[in-house]
Amino acid sequence: MNGIPAELSERYLQEVAELRCSGPLYDTHVHPYEVLFDRFAYQQDPSLPGVLSMPGKCYLPPAAGPVKFGEVPELGTELRPQRLIDIAVMLLGRMYGSVGPRVFSDQLSRSGLDRVLLLPVAAEGSDAAQFELRMQWIRDLYGDDDRFSLAGSIPPTLEGDQIEGYAAHLKERFAIRAIKCHPVVSGINLGTSCRKTWLEALLEGCHRLGLPVVIHGGRNNPYWACARADFGSLTHLRQLNFSLSGSPVILAHAGMHRCPLTEMEREALPVLKKMLARHDNLYVDLSGLEFEQLKLVLASVAPERILFGSDALYTPQWEVVATTVHALHSLGAGWQQRFLQFSSTNPHKVFENVLLPADSDQKSRPPRETLTSFSSTPLPSP
Repeated sequence: MNGIPAELSERYLQEVAELRCSGPLYDTHVHPYEVLFDRFAYQQDPSLPGVLSMPGKCYLPPAAGPVKFGEVPELGTELRPQRLIDIAVMLLGRMYGSVGPRVFSDQLSRSGLDRVLLLPVAAEGSDAAQFELRMQWIRDLYGDDDRFSLAGSIPPTLEGDQIEGYAAHLKERFAIRAIKCHPVVSGINLGTSCRKTWLEALLEGCHRLGLPVVIHGGRNNPYWACARADFGSLTHLRQLNFSLSGSPVILAHAGMHRCPLTEMEREALPVLKKMLARHDNLYVDLSGLEFEQLKLVLASVAPERILFGSDALYTPQWEVVATTVHALHSLGAGWQQRFLQFSSTNPHKVFENVLLPADSDQKSRPPRETLTSFSSTPLPSP
């Protein structure tokens, strides 16, 4: 079997759960709703507190099973027909048919982890007021549970000189612990000088605010092609001065999302290694990598620069936990020590304990409103 049998997956998850006695285990890359298109409407399930579901969807708790390893195809550069994009959105509805604190609590219980960092993404064309409504919904839905820490995001319509003020506002109002930037989803072309300057303004602002930055890295996106798929590629990211931020910067997906293995070996990894050597504050997370790509990153990047991330619910959290443990076993590494480093030691260092909500944060938050449903305004089709 090109994968992990169910009984072995279950054993890995039990062994990870036993590591919790050494300290809290974090997943630093989780999306609290479907962020790629942000078109789904959710309603409170009256029979399941803490669960919001799309119409016609029935929530089922996660159950571990076998893991099948996939491959990353070269998708080409042609524009995706609208019909294929519509099909893709429908398939994403299967992954994100239900959201809410119970959904992610069940993910944690099944995976043997303790806490997550929730990463919203400001949609292309969204403005400050629109994204603030989204943040309010997220905070009202997840903010009462200390297992869920919130990140923010910067709407791409803001000017560079507005970024720091808006990030400071999100930090004060929503107690955010980081800023998430997704160049492809937000339509931020880092291959242009104006957007390079924009992102470096974000880095400088987050440095002054003490906020880590999580940046999507990769290309060959299955939903967008042509130049847009390349917006967050290492080719563009390598041109940025990440040292402008004294705060940590995390390259999601190790900067190589959807990158075929041969391309990783020949082109992407040498670039990533130079970036890590140049910027002491630069880290990677393990989310969104297939098994062979994951092994290559684990074998090539210093363990002190790696954070565990799952990209849930795009991939079940337990599946990424089991796959990471299996990869460490296959490399002959002392997996317990490494997994603890990725999921506990390094997050504490990188986020300087901001993943642990303080009592003062809870007391300073404004009165909460009860939101039991959310329906986003559909944006134009990409």
